[in-house]
Amino acid sequence: MKEKVSIEKGSVQETLMLPLFGRYTANKRYPRLFKDTTAKTIIDRIDYDIEQADMGKGPQLVYGMRQDITERMARRFLNEHPDALVINIGCGLDTIFDHIDNGRCRFANVDFPEVIEFRTRLFEHRDRTVNIGMDANDHNWMDFVGYNEGDSVFIMSCGVLFYFQREDVQRLIDAIGRRFPGAVMCFDYENAKMLERSNRAVRKTGNKGAYMPFSMEDGKKEIMAFSDTVESVTVLERLPEDYNCIPLFFRWYFKRCLGTGSMTFAEVRFKG
Repeated sequence: MKEKVSIEKGSVQETLMLPLFGRYTANKRYPRLFKDTTAKTIIDRIDYDIEQADMGKGPQLVYGMRQDITERMARRFLNEHPDALVINIGCGLDTIFDHIDNGRCRFANVDFPEVIEFRTRLFEHRDRTVNIGMDANDHNWMDFVGYNEGDSVFIMSCGVLFYFQREDVQRLIDAIGRRFPGAVMCFDYENAKMLERSNRAVRKTGNKGAYMPFSMEDGKKEIMAFSDTVESVTVLERLPEDYNCIPLFFRWYFKRCLGTGSMTFAEVRFKG
């Protein structure tokens, strides 16, 4: 058996435990809907009291939903572009590629060097995958993803852009549109009121350094204004029908969040 990987209190690696535990718990409670069985395998390789990352049933569902909806968007893209390049900005300990791999597409993980180093200690090496240890705000990472002119590109960023400054999000979206014409990007976002609740929830776990500043009140309008490379923006307004298996209160709550735009997902299409 491999020696377990340890985590220092207050480290960047510790912040990765929140979504990991959330996805694991969502899968445990609703296995018919959230199928992240890899999360448990990763948790078992870490020397850490994972219960410290318990933020409650609501946030756990959010982490499960975040990955599930992103996977659905990615699968839809891969159905049309099976040889696409899929880029995960701020990959953390995401297991999305395990679930959407069609045997033909290529993957690129982008995150801070210490996160990529931690990830490679926990995940088995896989073909057609490149790990890039760089700050996503240093757009030179785009040189290392393996992009060739004419490639179809799908870019995801789950629970990441919250931590960016607004001008950095704008710069990133503009740079993506210029470097990867015709690409599709999906990410989640919250409005200012919901984001403050999220910041309070994270602080309650004892994590004082993970502050999230980026929010949007009108995602479609604001993203369209970020760059003239953006062709269209679609904002998720309702839950998938199979989410009827989650408790009524949470179903109502998430429907309300999506309907009001307080917490939702954007699918950005760039001009070709």
